[in-house]
Amino acid sequence: MSTTNNQSNILNQTIGIAGCGEMGYPMLKMLLQNNVNASGHDIKASKNFKDFGDKYIPSKSDFFLKNDVILSIVRDKKETEDLLINNHTLFSKNHVTILICSTLPTTYISELKTKLPKNFILMDTPMSGSTIKAEKGTLTFMVGGNKDEFQYVIPLLNILGDNILHIGDFGKGMSVKLLNNFIAVSSVLATRNVLSQIHDFGLTEKQLLDVVKCSTGNNWFAQNYNTLNWSKENFTKTNTMGILEKDLLSYIESKSNKGTNTVLDNYENSIVNGIKNIPWVT
Repeated sequence: MSTTNNQSNILNQTIGIAGCGEMGYPMLKMLLQNNVNASGHDIKASKNFKDFGDKYIPSKSDFFLKNDVILSIVRDKKETEDLLINNHTLFSKNHVTILICSTLPTTYISELKTKLPKNFILMDTPMSGSTIKAEKGTLTFMVGGNKDEFQYVIPLLNILGDNILHIGDFGKGMSVKLLNNFIAVSSVLATRNVLSQIHDFGLTEKQLLDVVKCSTGNNWFAQNYNTLNWSKENFTKTNTMGILEKDLLSYIESKSNKGTNTVLDNYENSIVNGIKNIPWVT
């Protein structure tokens, strides 16, 4: 990566967050609280972002004209394509740094890199953590990019997270995020499955979770079950359970076809179907 003098410090740049949902909204607040020259954009109506005043930019063209560093936190491939590729304003810029914070297939982000101008910097910086961690600035970021690019984005990511991990070259951050998410979603399904059966065993939710949290069944979802606002959701395409399904499908899409193992493939597909039919809990 080559930078001009005023590009050597990312915090001297104008920073834009595209996708001000459950994660992007508190991330933008965190940047503004730290006096970063940041603004946000979302497809939702401006009335949802009154807290930001003129730091919310409803026009996509105006948003891209203003910002030289973009954190893309939109939902999926389609929204990423609409944001970045179907965008004449973005392509008119001489230079821009784009951080892909969404969870997407590695096959897709490799394709995306070929569609963007070569003078753009594209990095995969997927994140892990709940909305609460976004509000506290304690997210985990898994970064794919060369060493110079990583050093460039560290000051920005340090404001938003407390674990900034350089995994390797482009694509490696997304790879490890997909694998991590498969483990995490598996534990969500397993935990919800046993919680749906506690009454058959004459137990309460508290009795089970108290043991799980200090035993071999411990996992992140169980630890945070009573604080996550989505822990008891049933599946719909638009809620968090729907996002978990999307992440699982992104993982499966990214896998190599070499050495296919039918038993494991069936297991992975069963996790996808399990999330779509996740047991109801009270």
